[in-house]
Amino acid sequence: MLAYQQKHMHDALAAAEAGRRSHASRNDALFRSLAGARLAGILAAVGEDTTALRALANAEKAYERADMNYGHPTWMSFFDRAELNGLAALVMSRLGKHAEAEARLHHTLALLRPDFSRNRWYYSMNLALAQLAQGEADEAVATALPLVPAAGEAPLAGRNRKLLAQFDRGLRGMAAGSRVVIDWQQHIAEGD
Repeated sequence: MLAYQQKHMHDALAAAEAGRRSHASRNDALFRSLAGARLAGILAAVGEDTTALRALANAEKAYERADMNYGHPTWMSFFDRAELNGLAALVMSRLGKHAEAEARLHHTLALLRPDFSRNRWYYSMNLALAQLAQGEADEAVATALPLVPAAGEAPLAGRNRKLLAQFDRGLRGMAAGSRVVIDWQQHIAEGD
């Protein structure tokens, strides 16, 4: 993940492939599922569409075979059906399959545990981006508005700030001067 976030795609791909071949992945379907989903995301990012879809399908099959009662480490408790759907949605977005990404993100958000507020924000913003990519500016803004910090709240940082900026650029590029963009910009200004 670190190599991917730093845009070192060759290293990210090598690490993801090594993770998929690891002892833990070979011996435990849940680890194999997570490693396969991460690999699918990186393959999609580097343009290996067919291989990404195959890796994602394998990750989903592995998840179905996983023994959820097996004593997995506590750090692995984040990886459930909601997270797998979220990772699959990101793969679909990278492949330009925005309608499928949107459907998977709705499913993710419906299954996401209430205490995963950071994941809820992240997947909700990706939902808004998927809607925007389909030309649904009004729906995308309705999804994104609750994610903007109100005046007095802590500002967004890191990848959340970047996602919000990406959404803002995409919205202005799609519907510059429209009522929805004016309302969006006003809401953003009030939140600062």
